[in-house]
Amino acid sequence: MMYEWVRTWTYHDQSPLTVSLVFLVLFIISLMPAIVAFARKHRSKWTISLLNVLLGWTVVGWVVTLLWALSYPGERAGKEPIPAHDGQNHS
Repeated sequence: MMYEWVRTWTYHDQSPLTVSLVFLVLFIISLMPAIVAFARKHRSKWTISLLNVLLGWTVVGWVVTLLWALSYPGERAGKEPIPAHDGQNHS
C-alpha cells in the first residue's frame, strides 16, 4: 500500500511544466524576505538579502530575515522631512 502512494508521486508521472512551476514558486517563497526588503526600500536590504541566501534554507533563518525585512525600514539618507501643514492656503 505504501509503495502505491510513493509511486503516484514520482517525478516521471508529473509534467515538466508542473515541476518547473512548483520549483519556481518555492524559489520565490524562499527569496521572499529579500524581495520584501527591496520593495520596502529597507536600509539593510543588501544584508537581509545576503542572510536570506546564506541562512534562508533554515526555517529560523528565513523567519528572522522576513521579520527583519518587515520591520521599520528607517530613514533614508539625504531625505528632506515633509514640511508641516499649518492649515492655511498659501496660493
